[in-house]
Amino acid sequence: MTTQPQNGQLKAAFQLFILTIGVLYGLAHLAWRVLRWHFFNRYSGIPEIEKLGTTRSLGQKLDGTAVICGGSIAGLLAARVCSDFFERVIIVEPEEWLTTEDGMRRYGWEQEHKRTRVMQYQSLHGGQALLYTGLRELFPDLDEQCRYSGMTIYPADRKMNFAGTPIPAPVESYGGNLPKAILGSRSGFETLLRRLVLGQGKYRNVSQIAGTVVGVSPQSDDSSRIGRAKIRRADLGVEELDASLVVDCTGTTRAGLKWLSQSGYGTAVVHGDGKLPLQDAKISFDQKLHYSTLICNVTPATLEKLPVPSNQKIETISYGFGEDNTSKGRRIFALTRMDGNRFLIFAGQSSDETVKYETLDAMRSLVHDFKTYKDPIPEWVFETIDILEESQPVIHSSHLRVPPTAYIRYHQTADLPSNFVALGDSVFSIDPIFGQGCTKALLGAVALHKVLSTRTPADAKEIPGNFSEQFFKEHFNKTDSFWQVTHLLDYGIPSTTPLPGEDLQVGSLIRWYLRRVQILAIKDAQAARTFWDGAMGFGTSIDFFHPSLVLKTLFNTVIEG
Repeated sequence: MTTQPQNGQLKAAFQLFILTIGVLYGLAHLAWRVLRWHFFNRYSGIPEIEKLGTTRSLGQKLDGTAVICGGSIAGLLAARVCSDFFERVIIVEPEEWLTTEDGMRRYGWEQEHKRTRVMQYQSLHGGQALLYTGLRELFPDLDEQCRYSGMTIYPADRKMNFAGTPIPAPVESYGGNLPKAILGSRSGFETLLRRLVLGQGKYRNVSQIAGTVVGVSPQSDDSSRIGRAKIRRADLGVEELDASLVVDCTGTTRAGLKWLSQSGYGTAVVHGDGKLPLQDAKISFDQKLHYSTLICNVTPATLEKLPVPSNQKIETISYGFGEDNTSKGRRIFALTRMDGNRFLIFAGQSSDETVKYETLDAMRSLVHDFKTYKDPIPEWVFETIDILEESQPVIHSSHLRVPPTAYIRYHQTADLPSNFVALGDSVFSIDPIFGQGCTKALLGAVALHKVLSTRTPADAKEIPGNFSEQFFKEHFNKTDSFWQVTHLLDYGIPSTTPLPGEDLQVGSLIRWYLRRVQILAIKDAQAARTFWDGAMGFGTSIDFFHPSLVLKTLFNTVIEG
């Protein structure tokens, strides 16, 4: 007789449970949306990218000269931004040949000289879709100039995979219009940027000189500002340039650290406010990464023989593979068409020992040795290597040991001059395997544009006294996630030497979860979109923790084990 009341109570309890779960999920989803809005607007840089074209009128330009120390990617982007705000912009470039016609050739592969200060100038180069989006705002004729330079703009479907099993690009999620990216070599891309900034006469207040910045000196009447930059010219003569702004774009040399120390900056007594003296600002870890690159110059006849998969085109054909098992060190392989009739075959491996793959046969053996997740490596990859080998092309082979990853924490440093900033690798470097370096430089330029446009009054003739502090705060907001995520991922490599005070267990749960999201992305559209957005620069760090994605990932883990 008590069965009906008991059943009613159980039913009511179950309904209450379901209602509670629904309410909790709804609250979690609402909280995620609020956090996502905050992360997107504060950290992604995407809202600011749309404003990159804004400029000061000629009569409102800031007095003096912005001195850009280094003329690679970060330096060229910084010069472009500064051209909108300063009367004069001077790029100081250490490699003299880059100030000649050879530095702005139409086709990067025809250059007679090669960069000696950029480690990847003749190695694997990739650019995220966000990079192309930002460059379009800075250079309205980008598409035309890419075509002129033999570089390809394409919907950024890189045929991503998880250890060989395809992860579909979110074409449908983007309404059939996947954001685009630029395909080309590092030499071609940098040469294109140099010609856009310096070679067309559009930014007449920007010039370039050959030389090396070797120091800075304080302003005579205000030591909180740099007054001059000391330049050693190609003939070894030394001169000084008046500087309204000094931008360190010296890359992994990070020369700004030395200049500031020599001039007495960054030495103020720190009183427990979280600020660091300059000498303690640098941190570093080492993933012991080795790059091996073969660039094959092929004939049109060889190109016609290559097996092109049905879902690819010969102009953008590519394949990439990252091994899931790190017992032999993280091993990565890439095969891709470059600008011009060139193919690049690449192998990356993190190891305590020097690792080189110097022939096509060595590359083939490496690929055969890979352990895939489910799907085998496609036969067309092996056929392509075979055809390239049979054609006996001219091959440029290179090996490099990627330097340890380092971070100069300028955002926490005390007593910096108010008119000093740094962009790109001059602030921090990240594992180049992830292809984020140029996007990081772009977002540094975005931060510079934002602070110049919003923190400098329209009627001001010089930058304000807190300019450097505001810039490095903004730069931190826009770029720090690159460091945080990649450094945790690199800790999954047994050979990595971690930061002082950390061990390789740091971030292990995050690494486990992100791996499970990638596995889910093989068959789930939401996970695939999240993974693609993260890989292409359009995501935020909270996207992987959408409540429904977390639940699906955990459920899939339980089901598949």
